[in-house]
Amino acid sequence: MNSSRQKQPILEVNNLHVEYPVNFRGGFRRQKKQAVNGVSFTIFPGECFTIVGESGCGKSSIIDAILGFVKIKTGTVLFEKQDLTKLTPKNFRKLRPKIQPVFQDYNQALNPHQRIEDIFRETLPKHLLESQTDQLLSSVGLSKEIIRCFPHQLSGGQKQRVVLARALSVNPALLLLDEPVTSLDMSVFVQIVELLISLRKTRNLTFLLVSHNLSIVHLLADRVAIMKNGQFLEQQPLTTLLRNPKHDYTKNFINQITQL
Repeated sequence: MNSSRQKQPILEVNNLHVEYPVNFRGGFRRQKKQAVNGVSFTIFPGECFTIVGESGCGKSSIIDAILGFVKIKTGTVLFEKQDLTKLTPKNFRKLRPKIQPVFQDYNQALNPHQRIEDIFRETLPKHLLESQTDQLLSSVGLSKEIIRCFPHQLSGGQKQRVVLARALSVNPALLLLDEPVTSLDMSVFVQIVELLISLRKTRNLTFLLVSHNLSIVHLLADRVAIMKNGQFLEQQPLTTLLRNPKHDYTKNFINQITQL
């Protein structure tokens, strides 16, 4: 188990509830869909906490709630002991650079009309732009020559590396990884996972990873929460979960991992 458990949590989510109005024939019914129903967990500095579940179970809604993209019905989200649900918009914006998302769809994450160097102008001071951009690109395995490229000129793996580099440009403490390798082929998948492992060590990063891809869970996770229908069925250290799963639903996931 990661020694970070001896420290104070970097993120604490308590009794989180998120719901959405139900769309029906172009309108909205009064009833709501419970996307997240009473989820609680903590993440300690330097570890990778992973939420595993099928599509639509509520995994991504947890990330959206942390980022303030969706309204939280009830519950608290504490980052470094600050309750994000109670911060003013101004104070939330000041804190947000410390929490950076890396989403599945790297094409939507990058403006197709901006060159790569323009993407970094949004996050880096002008006097540090060239040196810091070169350093960031190198840290994710990219050459500085790509700064004049547009996103469509890059491969999927290169674009995901650019997204990672941009997230790192503001020196975050926590990366929210939402299915970060789902759209990549197997060879690039392995490269990105190895990169995440390396970045976590060299930059002392903390990860919240949500995925249904069991390969990345097996390679990255310290602790795992199994999610179904908006709730956690169980959460355990990865080694404990693999050795002694409590739910049949979890056992099915374990079987899939061992067959890979």
